Amino acid sequence: MSGIERLWYGRGLLSRLLWPVSRLFGAVAWIRRQAYRVGVFHSHRFPVPIIVVGNITVGGTGKTPVVIWLAGH
Repeated sequence: MSGIERLWYGRGLLSRLLWPVSRLFGAVAWIRRQAYRVGVFHSHRFPVPIIVVGNITVGGTGKTPVVIWLAGH
């Protein structure tokens, strides 16, 4: 496992220090979701399908090959 992966998946000092920030981020995301639900924010509909390829994992999950395959088709 690389250094960045150890930081990403680890339970060390850095992840413990960032835990309150993650809770704040979660709260902000919840408030934003609620704003869309009650109509404060509006979404935009595009005339063509939109495909999002991604996840929260850092590297090595095959996102780039999937995008290359999709672009070819």
